[in-house]
Amino acid sequence: MGRNKKNTPAKLILYCVLFTIMVVFYSLSLMNSPYVFVKITNLMMIILFSIAIGAFIREIFVLKEKEKAK
Repeated sequence: MGRNKKNTPAKLILYCVLFTIMVVFYSLSLMNSPYVFVKITNLMMIILFSIAIGAFIREIFVLKEKEKAK
């Protein structure tokens, strides 16, 4: 109930690493798949995970700026 939902840079970096690993695995399956439907699906997932990684990295910079302002 009293869980801390505050974002920390360490937590965001962990998410970035996990999403990066997922992007690598989807990229490998994209290159090795003979089916067009699977390639398109994996390409969409790669794009979505890349957007998430960018959002997490942006949030890290925002948190660093907030800490500097204090």
